[in-house]
Amino acid sequence: MPRLTHHLAQSTAAVGILAATITAFAPTSARAWPMPVRAAGAAAPAPPTGSATTAGAPTTTPASAAISPAATPGAAPPVSAAPTPATAPTTHPAPPAPTTPVSPAAAAPSTHVAGPAAAGVVPGTQPAPPTPAVPVGPAAAAPTVAEEEAGGDSEVPVALGFHGAMEFYYAYNFNKPSNDITNWRWYDHRHNQLGLQGLWFAPEYLIGPVSGHFQLQLGVLAELFWYSERSIEEDVLWRLLQEATMEWKTPWKRLSVEGGIFNVPFGPEWNLASKNWNWSTSNLFALMPYQITGARLNFDLGRGWVTRIGVYNGWDRIVKDNNRQKAMMFSLEWTDPDDEENYVFGNYMVGNERDPDDERGRTPRHTFDLYGQWHAVKPLFLRLWTFSGFERRAGATDGWLGLAAYARVDPLWWFSITGRGDYVYTRATTENLFHTDVLTDPAASTALGSGTLTLDFHPHSNVSLRLEGRYDSATFPLFYRGNVPISDPMDPRSFVPNANKQATILAGMTTWF
Repeated sequence: MPRLTHHLAQSTAAVGILAATITAFAPTSARAWPMPVRAAGAAAPAPPTGSATTAGAPTTTPASAAISPAATPGAAPPVSAAPTPATAPTTHPAPPAPTTPVSPAAAAPSTHVAGPAAAGVVPGTQPAPPTPAVPVGPAAAAPTVAEEEAGGDSEVPVALGFHGAMEFYYAYNFNKPSNDITNWRWYDHRHNQLGLQGLWFAPEYLIGPVSGHFQLQLGVLAELFWYSERSIEEDVLWRLLQEATMEWKTPWKRLSVEGGIFNVPFGPEWNLASKNWNWSTSNLFALMPYQITGARLNFDLGRGWVTRIGVYNGWDRIVKDNNRQKAMMFSLEWTDPDDEENYVFGNYMVGNERDPDDERGRTPRHTFDLYGQWHAVKPLFLRLWTFSGFERRAGATDGWLGLAAYARVDPLWWFSITGRGDYVYTRATTENLFHTDVLTDPAASTALGSGTLTLDFHPHSNVSLRLEGRYDSATFPLFYRGNVPISDPMDPRSFVPNANKQATILAGMTTWF
């Protein structure tokens, strides 16, 4: 033991002299080491002088920059790999960017899904982010002698990332509504005005097996959404918070536990234009819940298969639930390992969505969500989506069926053309589940649909310029035209829909980092 101690002392002195020499002659930038986070019980490292972060394409769950741990005292500085962006899990699955040049929508990573296999791609044009891979330096990979003797843990790699996007547009409604509102749109709902559609910011973190992120969004959605559902006090915080999730990957790497607020839980469309093939969202997007709060287990089955099971509050119940019952959702997802532009995702959710004082009594709502994409040939992509559900009690059934079809062709690397058509039929026996606020008979069945054509110019990987035309039609007054009446003179926002059709054109620009 004395001989070993003597050799260690000599080695330590030599390393100290070498480190002092390098420090004296090396430039300041070369002496900057990222800040490590150590597990409980680990020896404290020497104070760092800098940290590194990276940013990438926008995603509901942005990619993170990897940070290499600092060297442990008494050891030579580790040789760390160059920082590699890492992506924290998202809330919705979506395939990665195609190998051929396509629109930013196809190239932008998604936040829709979070899980062991795919980091949040709600399926759609958004590519599924890769599993976070944080480079680990020798100091983190090999514990010190003191740690080995004390049985302590090695350093935990850390990654931080910040992403954002901005959307600016001008839209014109040929109905020329006096209130300047294009009804039944969640984002591009302003007529004949230049406006900031959205400003989106999403930080995230990754600490070993633990990750999390949240999204903040400003713009016309925050101005419009929830005003009739939440109090002013609730809106102060919750209307700006779009998503907030955390995830722990268990020692069994295929299994992870995730919880929080999940944004846009169904379908291939997103709350960001840069992640969609079209600028405006479809009628199916307008029907589905915008947010759900809960927890779920994610399991990677391998060969492109992922399954999830979770417990949630009711539709759009973020602050508090409307009843004592909870909903459950089961998901099964598949992405082609050979071409991630081919995928199929399915979700089934069941739970009571009625208020306790509802005269019809308690009954479960069954919701079915199925969508897929096919990379038919090199420049052509096809997508189908169905979103439907029903409530049934005592022989009475209320429900809906929604269908949407998309086709995108990329004739040039900087130019894409996308066409979309959708149709929604709502069957009512006791109550129309979506349009009672605008129907004279709340038990009336309804139908609506739209056709959309979008030209997407993307001369740079972080910008998209779009021109879009859209036509909407319904079997009941759902839109505004001309001089729009109000139902309550004391409420200037109590507009009464007075048109069954509307046609709009739009020019928009979105950038992201």
